[in-house]
Parts: sequence; structure tokens; C-alpha cells
Amino acid sequence: MSKTFLSKLGCSALVATLLIPPAHATAQQTADGDAVVENAWAPAAEQGGVGTAYFSVRNTTPEPLRLIDARTDLASIVALHKTEVDTKGVARMSALPTATIEPGVTLTLEPGGFHVMMIDLEKPLLEGQSFPLRLKFYDMDELTIEVPILGATARGPGG
Repeated sequence: MSKTFLSKLGCSALVATLLIPPAHATAQQTADGDAVVENAWAPAAEQGGVGTAYFSVRNTTPEPLRLIDARTDLASIVALHKTEVDTKGVARMSALPTATIEPGVTLTLEPGGFHVMMIDLEKPLLEGQSFPLRLKFYDMDELTIEVPILGATARGPGG
């Protein structure tokens, strides 16, 4: 192979790498643009176990936005959850019927706080793969996001 060919191949690979953002950095929005979802991710988890999904939702409207449901075919039960620590330092999780996002505010679902809980996984969540997660908003908007699966001990897209 010639040096020119290898040089062009190397430049093409570099350009392609720079132009293709990582899956978790992709912003997705509802059809009417009311909600923008970014930084989706989930840690790897075993089949039959519990999985979690995290992301940020930005409300771009002048009205409160309510996330009322999340669904995936990967689990028997999927629910919005919140982890809270009581005065004795004990963490407790509870299901939420809705998560309200005020105008111009970003709600971040993250470990130790708001998250999507997936109970009784039908398949394992394998690092390097991804899965669709359908989000339902009160105003009838739905958005299916692609959630990349990171390592089991990941604390977010940055590590």
C-alpha cells in the first residue's frame, strides 16, 4: 500500500471519528420540541435482575412539563423512581407517578436520585449494546430514546 493511500485512510478515519458523536451525547426531542433528552445511559445488569436508566430532560416550554411514564420491552415492570435519604442516613426508593419539570429547567436522572427502574429484566443489559426506552409526557407527547449500556460500575457517560 502506498503512503498516500494510508495517509488518506488515516485522515478519513479521524474525520469520521470526529463527526460521529458517542451515542450517549446525542440529544433527542419530542416532535413538538417541548422536551429535549440528553446523556442517556444505563449500567450493565443481569437477566432476571433490576436495571436502571438515566438521562437529562430539558423543558423548552413556558409551561411545566410532566414526565408520566417510561416503558421498555426488556423488563416486566418499568417505573419512575426516586431515591431519598432519611434523617438517619438510610436510603429509600419510591415510585413516582410523575416528574414535573419547570419551564427552562433540566431534570437530571442519576444514581442516588431520580431514575427509571426496570424490574425483572427479560434479557441482560450488556455493555456496549443499547435499548429503546419510550418516554411519555402528560401532553400526550411520546419519545423513544436509545439508551447505551455502559459497564456495571459506571457512574455516567463520563465514567
